[in-house]
Amino acid sequence: MCAIDSVLAQTLPPDEVIVIDDGSTDGTAEAIRNRYGDRVRLFRQQNAGVSAARNRALREAQGEWIAFLDSDDIWLPTKIERQKETLTRFGSEFGLCFTDCVYHGNPDLERSVFEEAGLTGAPRFGSLEDPVKYILASREPFWTQSLMVRHALLAEPNGFDEALTLREDTDVLFRLSFRTKFCFVAEPLVRIDRALSRDGLCTLYGKADDRVFDSLERSYTKWLAMPEVGGTGYEKQIREMLRLICYSSAEAKIREFRIAAAFREIRRLKAMGNSYPSLLFGLLSRKIKKLRRGNKEAEQDEGKVAGSAPDLA
Repeated sequence: MCAIDSVLAQTLPPDEVIVIDDGSTDGTAEAIRNRYGDRVRLFRQQNAGVSAARNRALREAQGEWIAFLDSDDIWLPTKIERQKETLTRFGSEFGLCFTDCVYHGNPDLERSVFEEAGLTGAPRFGSLEDPVKYILASREPFWTQSLMVRHALLAEPNGFDEALTLREDTDVLFRLSFRTKFCFVAEPLVRIDRALSRDGLCTLYGKADDRVFDSLERSYTKWLAMPEVGGTGYEKQIREMLRLICYSSAEAKIREFRIAAAFREIRRLKAMGNSYPSLLFGLLSRKIKKLRRGNKEAEQDEGKVAGSAPDLA
């Protein structure tokens, strides 16, 4: 409920508050109705994932501007006010505004989102040149929870891709980068929950889950098909990203003895122009590098243990 409370506590109140109950079974919908009444518009649906929930909100929303907030995150009171000030300042060419964010629940995450992205020393209000550069470097300074986007921009590119298990927000932002200008407020106006007890989708990366590979391959393939990308400097970079993720996917499947699935990835790499000998060499080279890296880390760990042992001579 804290997320909804933070929206209703804004110094510049939103025109409408839409809550999508994506198949909860714990009485969430009833609790929201009892607590907020007609101050929120509540819609229930069968569980279909975050993209489907956001797309439902986009279909139901009536305002010119859209902002998103997940159930475990919080807006600071002046978020909407500062963003509207910034959008007014920069004009109609700017259809997206984002803010800095901070994490809570994990003491190891001390830096803000802007600091992680290298967007330090920024003015209080500013425009972001070349958002694609940050996206392709995996150093995005924008989180969905901090966005304010013109509604029409999200409706036209078909919103969030419901076939993506993760990084659906990155996919939307990449597409929007070619359709509007981005501005920002360099204040941490969103608190993102990163409690150690969370077991979110980000844990899939460490498990080499097929959903990671499938989502990234789908995104990169879509981006390469965009006319705005063809013939630009971005195209080569995205093709290399797609090639590397296919290699990683093939390696994971070979390691799990899923040979047929691995050959599908190898055939995809072959279609990118790689010969079978070069593919075999590439897979072996990557394996050797990982083994060497693992041995080096093991040697460093042994050195630390030896260095900390007491002198018993």
